[in-house]
Amino acid sequence: MLKLSIALLLALTASAGQFEVDQLHARVKKGEATEAQLDKVCAQKDCIASRLYWFTDFDEAKRAAQETGKPILVLHLLGRLDEELSCANSRFFRTTLYSDESIASLMRDDFILYWHSVRPVPRITIEFGDGRKIQQTITGNSAHYLLASDGTVLDALPGMYSPVAFRETLVRWVDLSRRPGALRSYHRDRIAAIKAHWTELSARSGVLAQALKRPKALTAEAATAITVSKAVVDRPVLASMQFAASMRALEPADWEVVGSLEAETVQFSEGARQLIRKKQFGAAEPQQGELEALIANLQNSVAADTVFNECALHAEIHQWFLRGQVTDLASLNTRIYDQLFLTPESDPWLGLKQPTIFTAIEN
Repeated sequence: MLKLSIALLLALTASAGQFEVDQLHARVKKGEATEAQLDKVCAQKDCIASRLYWFTDFDEAKRAAQETGKPILVLHLLGRLDEELSCANSRFFRTTLYSDESIASLMRDDFILYWHSVRPVPRITIEFGDGRKIQQTITGNSAHYLLASDGTVLDALPGMYSPVAFRETLVRWVDLSRRPGALRSYHRDRIAAIKAHWTELSARSGVLAQALKRPKALTAEAATAITVSKAVVDRPVLASMQFAASMRALEPADWEVVGSLEAETVQFSEGARQLIRKKQFGAAEPQQGELEALIANLQNSVAADTVFNECALHAEIHQWFLRGQVTDLASLNTRIYDQLFLTPESDPWLGLKQPTIFTAIEN
């Protein structure tokens, strides 16, 4: 009887947590509880807009996943998800993604949610000398990971995505978690889909053609082509590597062009728009056209982020899986932060303090 009770408690941990969130959410709406109380139970800032229950203990999350059979949706971030000033990407997740009910319902119903702080997020404060100040984070990145209920890593999503792209990924991840034997074909198919999308985008924008005109070094693919016997074996993998590398050759102005072309694909839900307005203007009424301009700028930047993160970064992650280089969550996370986000744990200054740049400020 004791064993049965423990098993039942483990199985009900996530649903009980979600039930508590839903009950408290209703009380906040009635003015009987505060948003701060709700955020504490959710373990997420802005829970009023998402109603998501997050685990912050990985072992508990794995136990809940094993008892329910659900996969684990893991978020790794700089700072804490339950604080206002977590890294920029995680703030955008809370504001534009988790606040979208079509996304939040998928996260609640089909995943066990767990977040982990990789390291504190750097903050910068600008003092105006008259009591006014601006405080914000200055760097940092986040990644979502898909884990099977037994903890096996299946995929990773680096950085910011549009609501529709994030939702589509969650749907694919639910399907993948139910077909673990399809892991290789999944990653192979995703690379093919990414290439097809980028081919269409680059043809419309012309950015890749311009990038290819810039001087470049001899690539591993070109070197392999002159060794015929080796090329037969290596060329397929090297072609995928070269595809991701070509994305890296693009400059910020190129991604702005891509973002402007893809902006119409970024649509924020009404819940997200309300939260965006609240964050930006508080109780004040925005000037005519301000909110619309803000949304338009955000659509452009999110569109560019989505294409870059999917075509340049996620494509590399798919290749790591195909080459059998992903063994566990910790090593994959380290590699993403080291090689893709370029903020390795070995650099305590996250690239913000350069020994060859003189600031004329002591220490």
